[in-house]
Amino acid sequence: MNAYAGIITELEAQNREQIAPRTGECFSMKHYRVLLIEDDPMDASIIQRSFQKQDKAKISVDHVSNMGSAIDQLQANSYDVALVDINLPDARGAESFEQLRALDSCLPIIVLTGHDDDELAIHAIQCGAQDYVAKGHFTTASLVRVIRFAIERQRMVLGYLAEADNDPLTGLSNRRNLQRRYTHFLAETQAIGQALFVALIDLDRFKEVNDRYGHCVGDVVLQRSARVLVENASDSSSIVRFGGEEFSVMMKGDSFAEAREQIQTVLKRLEEMTMQIGDYEIRVTASAGLVKAGNNENWEDVFSRCDEMLYRAKASGRNRVESMSELATP
Repeated sequence: MNAYAGIITELEAQNREQIAPRTGECFSMKHYRVLLIEDDPMDASIIQRSFQKQDKAKISVDHVSNMGSAIDQLQANSYDVALVDINLPDARGAESFEQLRALDSCLPIIVLTGHDDDELAIHAIQCGAQDYVAKGHFTTASLVRVIRFAIERQRMVLGYLAEADNDPLTGLSNRRNLQRRYTHFLAETQAIGQALFVALIDLDRFKEVNDRYGHCVGDVVLQRSARVLVENASDSSSIVRFGGEEFSVMMKGDSFAEAREQIQTVLKRLEEMTMQIGDYEIRVTASAGLVKAGNNENWEDVFSRCDEMLYRAKASGRNRVESMSELATP
């Protein structure tokens, strides 16, 4: 327990350092806009009907049945709170709230659990979720109260300080405005006669770290890995927590070799580092996919090619960079 307490303390201390002042309030107190992420139509219907029965607050609900659709909704809209099933078809267990938190750090998350998921729900709260609700064991009044308390609790935790564009765990930008950031970088590099290189970096076998040591230890690993990225990337690079254990790096440069060397340096530094976390000594490696953005290439195509290269790196043994040559770029 002492080691675990030390890990929690480290997370809290680092999060306080990473939070920057806000310019405005994140959450509305009169009208709550809820993103419901639930793959069971009956459970989703019960929750939506519960909101319709109450008159304590105005609640509007957008319902999606998987994490992919949830990410699309969060990139297009703003929500006051997310209700997320702990086990979705494309994101199970801790992965559900990790993906949401990486995408929108300002969003309070309430986990929806089944009968036997209490331990996982507690892990979710320890690692960032605001509360949990057991399906079939709530009243309309209690559900609304949980939502109101979760929003207020998040405001208190952040102290109105978390930037909506930042990931509070790592201090990096999050994925929410990545497309806008990419468009800006592409125009800027073209204006100064340079090229834009984009990489996706993914920690190898990170699920094994979470499974063996717990998600809070995994959070510290993510924080320290993010620090390695920042320390070894050029000052002009843009580093984003892409989701979960995946990071994107956008780099301005003159040559493909220069960009590749920068990513290889990051991977080598990660491989050489031993992370002392409480009583644990943990070592990680990472794989990367690197491409050069075409002059008029859109965000989706660039990151699709990055993902393809990352897949090749994983399939070729991990702890390596796979890159698409400049000749292959549109």
